[in-house]
Amino acid sequence: MSFDGVMLKKVLEHSNDQLLHGRISKVYQLEDFTFLFTVRKHKNIQLLISASKQNTRMHLSNQQFNKPYNPPMFCMFLRKHLEGARIESIEQIDNDRIVLFTLKKKNELGDIKTLKLYFEALGKDSNLILTDESGVIMDCLNHTHPFSDQRTMIPSATYTLPNDNRVNPFDEDALKEALNHNTFETKKDLLKTFQGISPVFANEILHLSEVEKSSFLEAFNALLYSNTFSISKHKRMLFASFKITHTSGEILTFDSPHEMLDHFFSMRENHQLHQQHLKSLEQVIKKNIDKQNRKIEKLTKQLNDSSAVETYRKKGELLMAYAYKVTPGDKTVTLEDFETNEAIQIDLNRDKTPIDNAKWYFEKFKKAKKSLPYLKREIIRAKNERTYFQMIEDQLSYANLQDLLEIKSELKTHGYIKQGASPKKQSKKASHDTYLDDEGKIIHVGKNNLQNAYITHTLAKHFHTWFHVKDAPGSHVVIEESIDALSETNIRTAAQLAAYHSKMRYSSSVAVDYTTVKNIKKIPGHKGYYVTYKNQNTIYIDPDEAFIQSLKKK
Repeated sequence: MSFDGVMLKKVLEHSNDQLLHGRISKVYQLEDFTFLFTVRKHKNIQLLISASKQNTRMHLSNQQFNKPYNPPMFCMFLRKHLEGARIESIEQIDNDRIVLFTLKKKNELGDIKTLKLYFEALGKDSNLILTDESGVIMDCLNHTHPFSDQRTMIPSATYTLPNDNRVNPFDEDALKEALNHNTFETKKDLLKTFQGISPVFANEILHLSEVEKSSFLEAFNALLYSNTFSISKHKRMLFASFKITHTSGEILTFDSPHEMLDHFFSMRENHQLHQQHLKSLEQVIKKNIDKQNRKIEKLTKQLNDSSAVETYRKKGELLMAYAYKVTPGDKTVTLEDFETNEAIQIDLNRDKTPIDNAKWYFEKFKKAKKSLPYLKREIIRAKNERTYFQMIEDQLSYANLQDLLEIKSELKTHGYIKQGASPKKQSKKASHDTYLDDEGKIIHVGKNNLQNAYITHTLAKHFHTWFHVKDAPGSHVVIEESIDALSETNIRTAAQLAAYHSKMRYSSSVAVDYTTVKNIKKIPGHKGYYVTYKNQNTIYIDPDEAFIQSLKKK
């Protein structure tokens, strides 16, 4: 876990002035283990504390949060005892991941009482504990009973700090002594010796020692007293209270731990939500594509069977003409076709007369003939449905979180996903990407059906120029300029965006059509957003991902 004792120390250094002597005005429980405290000191300050196993942290936040209407019991308990309390002090226990808030509040009789709120940022053992002045637990988020191997954490028990005999790296003398008397070859050696450091911290120490040739003391001092905060976008995103140099990913740096933690967990949450929505949408799409494939296969088989419609008619006519040649009780009879002189074997129902067998074949002929148009129509409908889902499947490959939410909304509208109890009202303005090319022209890119419809027939003006990959599913791209005013740079940039945001993104020499928006007409009666267009020009382009990434988004 990256949120270690060093990070906690930096968070407190950057927040004490803002929080000390402030009053807790509101307490919210955002999720099962995440709490938001509104502290009033000249202005409202949001303090976020999360005892989640995966997202343990504490920092100030400027984000907007959805606050549950019905708070859980522990939240109600905190509200009762903490709202209106004044923060007298905030201190960290050595370099451990434990912070103590000392609070004062008037009780019902007007007497001032002292409360202690402990936040233990210990990963899977994280907890939020409220005690009275003497240290007796009033209640805590996670209870641990006396017969367990851990400390007792239940109301009326006495709160005790966890045992940790490791060296506090901020104690200079103890740090020097530990470095002189121990050998550190792996991160485990560092983690078992020093208190409140994370694997990220330990790996950075080893990197500075082995690659940068710094002494362990120099490396420790450089990291412990760093004022730079960073996020590494490697295979696994990491954050630290120093600039990370031991990974090869993109590094983002920040001046404040609060800004960095806000950014990191916002990215992580978006990524987790993106993966959840992506996985659920992929399942829905695969299910429906498979369903349409089975339907097409079944209907095609029925159509092939029905294509023998003339055979039924002929068998009925032969039985009527040669009824005298049929012996009652026969299972089959072979009769000569009077048109081709070929012998035709006819299956019979032995319980029916020859005339009744002939009538049965005529009925089968009428039914098969009547079903032919229906089967052909249903096959076309099933293929259109499959094409729609294949188009959605392609849109998922370059969709961000907001795009996925819009795609999910579209599928809900068509009934492929069940609506929730109280579906949110959708904005008429669909989100979409907007780019600036090298000449400053504004280019809009729709990445799903809602966005395509919005930018083509709501946002764009009739003289703007519209781009789309030829004969394949893809994004609608609109450049805010008439065709006559476009330079080669404008055309090639818009064509690149259209080709990349399509099924042809990994092909070469992709044909991209472009025409004036007034030449675009929506095809009615189709799911998705299908259009026809005329008077188009065509350019051939090689999609270049690096070029797309280099474009500036507006």
